[in-house]
Amino acid sequence: MRAIDRQMRDMLQTPGVRSVHLVDWRSGHTLARTGDDDRAEDAIAILRAVHTGPLCATQEMEDVVVSDADHHVLLAVLAGSDDLCLRARVARHEGNLGFALRRLRLLARTAQVPVPHRDRPPARGRGVPRPRIATPVDRSVLERVLTALRTLSTDHPGTARAVIT
Repeated sequence: MRAIDRQMRDMLQTPGVRSVHLVDWRSGHTLARTGDDDRAEDAIAILRAVHTGPLCATQEMEDVVVSDADHHVLLAVLAGSDDLCLRARVARHEGNLGFALRRLRLLARTAQVPVPHRDRPPARGRGVPRPRIATPVDRSVLERVLTALRTLSTDHPGTARAVIT
């Protein structure tokens, strides 16, 4: 189990917390989720709106709290990251907003986000195709092909003839 998954499960033990998501809000992907099966599109839209708004022109965003009739949605940007954030949904009548926000801030400061392995070769069938192994070329065949290519006419396109010997 990754460390961030364990830390998110610990956050889920906070009274009233229904779900916790790790979100890459720039790309719009949810990287990890624990708790109730809800989506994090609201977090992505809110963070994009706040980030492009006038508040973030002069200062860094730390966290955002949005409340509706039943829930609080808490958003906190991970320390050391510009595009990863944590989203926690808290039941309004069961949880304590201050306590949940404090735990989320702590998690955002101490979260151990997995670093992608860049030195590991890509999995088979994904990523960059494997280079082909170079095979020796018969020099006489190569010289005949080059000689034939040199004899082609380049003055009039479409009138060239291939000479194969």
